[in-house]
Parts: sequence; structure tokens; C-alpha cells
Amino acid sequence: MTKRVPELKEEHEKLGAEFIEWNNIDVVGSYSSVTAEQEVDAVRDAAGMFDLTGLRKIWVKGPDAMAVLNKTCTRELSKVKKGKAAYTLVLTDEGTVCDDAIVYGIEDDKFLFVNGTGNGGDRLLEVAKGKDVSAEWDKDLHTISLQGPKAAEILDANTDGDVAGLKFFELLPQTKLFGREVVLSRTGYSGERGYEIFCERKDAVHLWQNLLEAGKPKGVQPCSFTGLDAVRVEAGLLFYPFDANEQTTPWEVGLGFAVSKKKSDFLGREAVMEKEGKEKINVRGVSCKSDALAIEGGTELYHDGKKVGTVISPSYAHRQGRSIAIVHVDPDVTEGAKLTLGNDAGAKEVTVEDLPFYDKDKERLRG
Repeated sequence: MTKRVPELKEEHEKLGAEFIEWNNIDVVGSYSSVTAEQEVDAVRDAAGMFDLTGLRKIWVKGPDAMAVLNKTCTRELSKVKKGKAAYTLVLTDEGTVCDDAIVYGIEDDKFLFVNGTGNGGDRLLEVAKGKDVSAEWDKDLHTISLQGPKAAEILDANTDGDVAGLKFFELLPQTKLFGREVVLSRTGYSGERGYEIFCERKDAVHLWQNLLEAGKPKGVQPCSFTGLDAVRVEAGLLFYPFDANEQTTPWEVGLGFAVSKKKSDFLGREAVMEKEGKEKINVRGVSCKSDALAIEGGTELYHDGKKVGTVISPSYAHRQGRSIAIVHVDPDVTEGAKLTLGNDAGAKEVTVEDLPFYDKDKERLRG
């Protein structure tokens, strides 16, 4: 398979980017000129700008578009009209999580299906066979994400649409940003009020440079996947295939809200409904006071000498002065429980808490 090359690669190189591969494309793992902590500060206090072109995108168009999406996805999507979006899951036939995605309503019979690393898109294409629908990957559609409290004012001042008026999971299906046609949605992966911009390849550099210029006086910072991972762990946002995967059900990983129980038919429906109430693990958080990363991924968690879980996604929350991690634990492990990292004498103790670690009531995200 030919490796995708993002239009913004040279822009990142100018900023001292070091790349990692994700979804067959080079993404920014880090910038030499800025630390991950500074990136987190930008997202929390001003705005961080991420190149998320590595996300996979499928245009779903035609009379059967909604039927195909509803068959593929766990969420009831009939309310996803033009200008609306919804977070959803795609399941295996066994009722476990094979992907998560966002479906964006562009026109009455035109939708954008955006997923990460899983094979949800492939599942969708299988469902689309023989239907009156066009479902095609778009490998050139670029994605710039602007996340943080100052994102709205920066975008609102430079677009012909009402960005500030968008509610959570609403979008402008067609608007101009710095004179270029874009899809602009109030979505993101940061735990802050933020926006995602979908644009044509030819417009990506123009938009990136203008956003940087307009945002510079307000503290906007280009951010890497290292910074993105830090803010998403703080916000308790899961990442396939680590926190949720084919070995976990939606009920186990706190994603039951994305399963429409009244919906009569979707991939894996019978199996997932049968698994409700039979959870083998739950997703929670653990933390400890620290001045550096003190929790490592893969570490086993113990309580009174018994293994009760595993660390999945660790991070260091420098603004909170503690090491944090998303973990899988036994269902009877509740908030406030004290666990140890391993079972050796003197093993470090961590405290269990419900996610998220940051903005517990999600007031900043939804406000």
C-alpha cells in the first residue's frame, strides 16, 4: 500500500517535527522546539493546533446512505441531519468494539464517516455493497483541529459562518475559512471546546499558515500527537486499540451511551445486548501525586495481594502535579480504592477515580 504524504509535512518540518507513522501516514510525534507540557498549556489556556489528516474518512452518499450508516453503527443516526454530528461505535459480530467513529451530516443524503485505526470503515463498505449508495475513501481530505478556549474567537473572526454559535457536535457543512471552502465542526479529542476543519489538500497549507498567523497573538501553539495523547488521557477519552478493542464490550469501557437499545438492527446487536451485565472489566482512572511520570503502561494493579487490573494509557498531568492513567480493572473496584503498581514489597500506591481526570463535569467541553 502506497504511504500517504500529508500536504502539511513541510510545514511541520519547518517547526522541527519528528514523525511517527499512524494509519499509513507520517504524523507529528513531537516538535523539537516545544515540550508536551507546553502543548498541554496551550490547549488549556489558549488553543492547540493539530494536524489530524491521519484520520480515515469515507464519504457516504445516496438514497441508502442513512440505512447503510444505521446498519453499520450502534447509534441511532436518523437525527444526524445536515449540520449535526454523532459519536458512534462499530462492533464485531461478537459484540465487541472494533472501532469508534463520528458521522457528520453534510447534506440530506450525504455524510462524512471519520474513524481512527480500526476497521469500521471496511465494515461500512461491506454493508454498502448492493445498496443505492456511494461509499468511498477520501485520502486527500485534510483535517486541522483547533482545540482550546480561544479557538472559537479565532475561527469566528475569519470565517463567514457563526462558529461561536455552534453547539457541541454541530457543524457548518459548507463555510469559508480564510477564503477557502471547509467543513467546520465543533468536535475534538482534547476535553476543551474545540473545532475540526476538513479541507481539500490544496487548501491545507494556506489554512495552516493563516491559523498560525491569526492565533499567534493569542498563544496558539502547533501540537503533536504526544501532546494530544496527554490531553485526551486527562479528559478520559479512549483510544482504539488500547483502551477499547475487540476484547472489550461497550458496557465494559463506558461506551454504553453510544449503543441505541431501541434500534432494531445493527452489526453485532444481538451479541452486544446479550453481553450487557456480564462485564469482566471496567474502565477507570488511577492517579498518584508525583513530579514525573510514575505509572507505566502494562503494569499490573493489585489489591491485598490479588491482581485486579492493568494500566492501559498512562500520562503525566503536570498542571495537577500527578501521574495518571486509564486502566482496566475488575468491576468491583470502585472510586477511592487504593491499589498498588505491582505486588512487590513497597510497591507504589495509586488511587482509583472515575474518569475524566480533568473538567469532571465537562463544563469547559460543553459550555
